[in-house]
Amino acid sequence: MIRFLANLCFAGSFISFAITTFGLFRVPDAYNRMHAVSVADSMGVGLAVLGLLLLSPSWAVRIKLVVVLALFWIINPATSHVVLKAGMVRGEPLAAGTKAMKG
Repeated sequence: MIRFLANLCFAGSFISFAITTFGLFRVPDAYNRMHAVSVADSMGVGLAVLGLLLLSPSWAVRIKLVVVLALFWIINPATSHVVLKAGMVRGEPLAAGTKAMKG
């Protein structure tokens, strides 16, 4: 049963990463692409780590996996924000019809 749940988590992770790839080609501008990638990657990594947690043999490995997941969930949104802010400063254009706050 545990192996089935872990495989279900891995399948969900794969689907999340597939949606990320699909989002890269469907959304209109760099800002929306980066948002789609950062959200779906966070979910995909979370599901992958959950599957690994279910299969891990010891508590030491589980603690390390939780630390890695926590660091990823802190670093991924922060780096996405920094990259998007750099795009705004550089003057990357928005898609037509997009409303954005200046400042």
